[in-house]
Amino acid sequence: MFMMADRTSSKANGFQESGPMSPEHYRSLRRQTTLRLSLTYLTPIVLLAIYFMFQYDAVVSESERLHLKAMAESQANTLDLFLSERQVNLSNVIDDPTFPTQPTSADLARNLEGLRRISNAFVDIGFFDSSGVQVTYAGPFESLERRDYSSEEWYSTLREHTASFVITDIYLGFRQRPHFTIAVSRVTQQGLIVLRATLDPQKIYQYLSSLEGSGEVVAYIVNLNGTCQLAADVIAKPLDTCSFVPPRTPRQGSIRATVKGSSAIYGYSWLHTVDWSLIVRKPPQHHQSFFSSTNLRVLGIATIMVIVGFIVIVNRSRKRVELQRDSDISRVQLGHAAKLASVGELAAGIAHEINNPLASINEEAGLMKDLMDPAFGTPVEPHELVHYLDSIQESVFRCRDITRKLLGFVRKTDIELKEQDIHKLIDEVVDGLLGHEMVVSNIEVTRDYGEDVPKLVTDGNQLEQVLLNILNNALDAMEDEPGKIAIVTRRTDDKVRINLSDTGKGMNREQLEHIFVPFYTTKEVGKGTGLGLSVSYGIVRDLGGEIEVQSSPGQGSTFTLVLPIHHETPIAEN
Repeated sequence: MFMMADRTSSKANGFQESGPMSPEHYRSLRRQTTLRLSLTYLTPIVLLAIYFMFQYDAVVSESERLHLKAMAESQANTLDLFLSERQVNLSNVIDDPTFPTQPTSADLARNLEGLRRISNAFVDIGFFDSSGVQVTYAGPFESLERRDYSSEEWYSTLREHTASFVITDIYLGFRQRPHFTIAVSRVTQQGLIVLRATLDPQKIYQYLSSLEGSGEVVAYIVNLNGTCQLAADVIAKPLDTCSFVPPRTPRQGSIRATVKGSSAIYGYSWLHTVDWSLIVRKPPQHHQSFFSSTNLRVLGIATIMVIVGFIVIVNRSRKRVELQRDSDISRVQLGHAAKLASVGELAAGIAHEINNPLASINEEAGLMKDLMDPAFGTPVEPHELVHYLDSIQESVFRCRDITRKLLGFVRKTDIELKEQDIHKLIDEVVDGLLGHEMVVSNIEVTRDYGEDVPKLVTDGNQLEQVLLNILNNALDAMEDEPGKIAIVTRRTDDKVRINLSDTGKGMNREQLEHIFVPFYTTKEVGKGTGLGLSVSYGIVRDLGGEIEVQSSPGQGSTFTLVLPIHHETPIAEN
């Protein structure tokens, strides 16, 4: 049997069903939202700024013992090895005998997962056919699938068979974000195929940042054209033109140069895998303090970000609370509409329930009229009419109880949490509101109430609406044929489970995925509003409970209400 469990949080995440709350409540909610968002978004900025300042100062002390040329050579070799390994990783994927000639997105997703296990620098992966179109893609930028890369320089290099792999410079590309590409190509019976992966330059920058030392040593990378690939903000931003480009020969060394009127020593080393040069710089006789210009700049940026962020958060909180208030009003109106829809579906049964006592009143009144008619010649004493008057009064009380119950059900009321006998509520719905429908439809109802089920702290009126909605759906699911409804209650720890099972037509997977969506209905046109289960879902959630559904076509359905015995958290607190 197919099973679907739609679970909500064990705590109420909603508001009262009574509509808009007091202004004080929303002011409190706004303050809480502002505080929560501030702690969530601004605290990391402050901590990151503090962490960067301390880390920056520590790197300076450590880097003072290193020689610039040795540092450049060592780190360039490490970066060369890193890029070579990533190229080999990609080649292993395309050369794998199990790699399909026409991979799907799922295939590439598995390959990307394997690559990320090797290195978290991999961002995405794409497969290209001989036309240069990325036919299959896996990664966070799904809009890149079916993009034409035939005019890209790196693809032209592979298409002309001048190299079997390419590592590009940092560029923006279609995604408009700095990244670089490693691509490998193979020639198959179907023509040229290319497998490309993009890598996150920030992963390399994070590594290079460990070379920096609070303004005394700065490391960055340039290409042959002098375009900055990776750099600290004090030097340049990615894709900016760098002021210093080291000579091609010798490939490693150090040189004193004057850039923008400032003389400094530069250590450099050209990489072998790609035409990049790693450069480290140390200004002469530069005494670095903890509150250096760089650290003060970071602190200033962090302060501005905190101020701007706080202003944005305040405005966002205000709009969020306004939307919540509008949502509360709409949800109350939607719930009341669902109640009225349920009453409309029960109209025939309620009319029958009222018609019976009215017929009894009519009959008793007719008998009294006949007895009092002089034509019969039988004198009637007043005490002889008491029996008939009592019967009439009893019928009137019965009509009154039916109308009171109906009015109590449709009346807009606030959620009122108090002890409720769940079994009594079920009996009122089954024997009262739905009693006639059950008899007319030839539905057998069995009830198995757990003896240890205690009273619940809940809202009886709201819970009656949930029970009525679910049982109404069960009646409709049996399509006017004889059937059975089983109601079982059990206690599990601090919760009570109410199972409502029917022998109706059941639901398939697609229907189960949408049954709690407003205005979605499986009934025929004109027989349902699609609000019942949606409103029931919200009510149970606000009461701190859950709704679970099990169903399969032809096997009926089982709705399980899981409700807390003690609802200690007020509904409106969240």
